[in-house]
Amino acid sequence: MHEARARHPARAVPTGRRARLVHRPPLRETFATLLETSDRDLIERALALYREEYGETGLFENRVYAGVTQMLHHTRTLASASFVATLKPKLYADRIVRRLELEPYFAGVYGPELEGRFDDKADLLAHLLAAEKVAPERAVMIGDRAGDIVGARANRVRSIGVLWGYGTQSELAGAGADGLCGSPAELAACLGRLAR
Repeated sequence: MHEARARHPARAVPTGRRARLVHRPPLRETFATLLETSDRDLIERALALYREEYGETGLFENRVYAGVTQMLHHTRTLASASFVATLKPKLYADRIVRRLELEPYFAGVYGPELEGRFDDKADLLAHLLAAEKVAPERAVMIGDRAGDIVGARANRVRSIGVLWGYGTQSELAGAGADGLCGSPAELAACLGRLAR
């Protein structure tokens, strides 16, 4: 967990439930919760330390889940275009997609700017839809966290919650996912059920 390994500014490193919040971006809100503060300077210092470490080592620790590359290859014929919409800053997301050799599967990568523009998944998806001229009813958000599902719903986009990531079935269902998918091999069938 990179947040815990970063040189933490004047606070003890949290454990347990509060440490799991790290996977619930946006990061500024996460650091406010972890540090139990609304002090913007402290939050920005924590964010800078995190990004320093993440940019040097953390982004190289990302791995593609088993079966995802095959899934991307198989499902790319089902959509006119696919995009990455992540709350990792675009600067890092672009590097991760390139390093993992996933560029051929995506028409674009969308993530927040470092200063915080598009930190909210709903705002990020609205930006993607507008920039790419994609009608919400023609789109499907595939995500592994409640924030993905909530962001999709805010933009009137259907969603599939995937169970091979960080989120749980109850989290994704509770957020209102239109469908749940148990494994990468099942995604084409999940998309087909959603299209009916």
